[in-house]
Amino acid sequence: MHITRYELNVKKVSFVIIIYLAISLFASSLVYSAEAKQDDKVTIVTPDVVARLCPTPNCGTNRHITRIPKGTVLIVEGITIVKTGFLKTKWFEVTHEGKKGWISIYDTDKQ
Repeated sequence: MHITRYELNVKKVSFVIIIYLAISLFASSLVYSAEAKQDDKVTIVTPDVVARLCPTPNCGTNRHITRIPKGTVLIVEGITIVKTGFLKTKWFEVTHEGKKGWISIYDTDKQ
């Protein structure tokens, strides 16, 4: 049996796609390896005072309630995941200085 150049290229592309999907699935399970649960403590790790407390998950720029300084420890009161295209971002519901809102997982030590 003779394999054409086209068939060989299709097999190579298929192999690459399968490997990519396998790596993607494996990597997505590692994203939240330090999985936080409700009532867990999380610490703000972003430098200075850049972490935003948002009124809703994934709030836009300049729509935050307040900023939270690095080193602040908060209790996770709720968890949600916001999907934007292929990206999934976990958000924690917290209370900071009497104000309830949402912080991105990327601002915490649970990245």
